[in-house]
Amino acid sequence: MPVIIEGKKFYRIGEALAACTLSRATYFRWLKEHRIADTQYRDRNGRRLFTESEVEELKSLAQKLFESPQRRLKFGE
Repeated sequence: MPVIIEGKKFYRIGEALAACTLSRATYFRWLKEHRIADTQYRDRNGRRLFTESEVEELKSLAQKLFESPQRRLKFGE
């Protein structure tokens, strides 16, 4: 269920990742690898909040990254 703050609709991280069919571990790994940008909003406890446009952007980025994953080279290639 989205959170309304000052008239804006925000999604908690669980809701946003569920909409993108993305696991928390994958999301945080991609953040660490700088493959995706972090959300710009946090609640008063420091938890991530996503706007609807950020969720849509995350969906499209996740789709692209899943379709063309990085290829690992084998020793000797």
